[in-house]
Amino acid sequence: MRLLVATDGSPHALRAAALAVRLAGELREAEVVVLNVGHIPAVAYGGSGPDTMVNFGVLEEGLERENQAILDSAVQQFAGLNVPVTRQYRSGEPAATIIDAAKDVQAEIIVIGCRGLGQLGGLILGSVSERVLHGASVPVLVVR
Repeated sequence: MRLLVATDGSPHALRAAALAVRLAGELREAEVVVLNVGHIPAVAYGGSGPDTMVNFGVLEEGLERENQAILDSAVQQFAGLNVPVTRQYRSGEPAATIIDAAKDVQAEIIVIGCRGLGQLGGLILGSVSERVLHGASVPVLVVR
C-alpha cells in the first residue's frame, strides 16, 4: 500500500506522520511518500507601490530551505522501518497540490493532520485537510 503523508511541520502533521509510521509498520509491502508543499500566501505579495518590491527568488529559496528541513524531520520518523520512503517538495496551493501528488504517485491513502500552521487562513478559507478530504479520489486519514 502506498501512503502519501502530507506534512507542514505542525504538531498535528507530526502526529499524522507518527500514525503513518505505525500504519506502515503494520502493513505488508507498504511504501511511503512524504510530501511538503511550499506556499507563499497572497498576503506576502504586498502592495503595488514602488516601495513594496519583494524579491520572490529569495523568498522562495528561504521557503524551500525551511520546508526541506520539515521534510527531513518527517522522514526521520520512518527510520528503522523496513519500508521505502521517498520525499517530495512541491510548491503551490496546498490542498490542490496534495491531491495532485496523490494522483501522481498513485497513493492509496493520504495521511494528513487536521490543522496545520496556517490556522488563521483555515478560519477564513477552510482547512487544507477539509479541502483534501472533499477533493481526493482516495481515502484520506485526518489525524487530530
